[in-house]
Amino acid sequence: MKRPLLLCCFTAMLALGGLASCTTTVHMQALAPASVSMPVQMQRIATANRVLPESPRDKFFDVLEGIFTGEGPLVDRAGAESCTMSVGEALMRNSPRFRVTPASLQLLGRTREFFLPPMAPDYVREVCRRSQVDGLVVLEAFDSDMQLTQSVEERVIKEKDKPDRKVPVTVVHMSMRVVTGFRTYGPQGLVVDQARQEDRLNFVSEGDTYQQALRGLPAPEECIRRVSTRIGDQYARRIAPSYVNLSREVYTRAKRDELLRQANVRVQAEDWEQAATVWRQAAQSTDPKVAGRACYNLAVYHEMNGSLSSAVDFARKAAYDYQLANARDYVRQLQARQQAAQTVEQQMGSSATDGLGGGQ
Repeated sequence: MKRPLLLCCFTAMLALGGLASCTTTVHMQALAPASVSMPVQMQRIATANRVLPESPRDKFFDVLEGIFTGEGPLVDRAGAESCTMSVGEALMRNSPRFRVTPASLQLLGRTREFFLPPMAPDYVREVCRRSQVDGLVVLEAFDSDMQLTQSVEERVIKEKDKPDRKVPVTVVHMSMRVVTGFRTYGPQGLVVDQARQEDRLNFVSEGDTYQQALRGLPAPEECIRRVSTRIGDQYARRIAPSYVNLSREVYTRAKRDELLRQANVRVQAEDWEQAATVWRQAAQSTDPKVAGRACYNLAVYHEMNGSLSSAVDFARKAAYDYQLANARDYVRQLQARQQAAQTVEQQMGSSATDGLGGGQ
């Protein structure tokens, strides 16, 4: 049984503009291509953390670094573990490309250099054999940097029956930056991808004093964990087709037309098949505005169900036969989706045998 490329969230919300709007926003998910294609024969993978202190000297420097930066001892190690876990979780949650071994492996330790030399192919193949996988996604570099700045600002206090008054507050800004290095090893034990990634999150808190403002900030280890999770998700999307959220507008009414209104009632009830039936009737209207909007809605309906070629046909009809301006942009979006879907099917390899490329 074929499965459509799009996983539809059969929910609709009123678009910006509220009840007076002529459109409703519908939401769906689609597989977006990965930035880097992986070997087709690589179907089962495990994640691994190679950022581990190898010697007592390295452990000493890790603790010392945490003390001097204010991050706390061994927070980078915890962040690295979060980063490794987030890659595996993102691959399992957002992509059907790989079968992921749940447990993260702990591999050879590190020295003080940032990015280790690649692991020996024989060693990688042995790890893969023991883990019963075809490849490894390995975190091989991790570093965090925390910066704190403070300033004094004024806040206006408003009290009933009293004049406004200004009070000073201390504002503390914390910026947490994380830099990572990932490598992916293929079935032959060779590196098939390598990427250095950087991300940061900013936090702010205020209080009567500097210490009070500090207490309002998340703990450094929590900040590092949040940034690490984001980076792990980013790398997963780099190597595997992953689901992204899409939104589309459908027309809910046209002047002096009852059919679009009836179809919108069915949309609100999440009865898309019945809504499409009514839109097909509206597409036969002698009023070009009604027919154009109905064709546009049918294009959205077919996209939601993974039939991209049918979606393009209806969008073109709305754009060229009925001169619906929005439909011209939609045709371009759908054509880009068709190209992306072809890339996804190629990247999925044997994982695509269940029909993920439907609707081409």
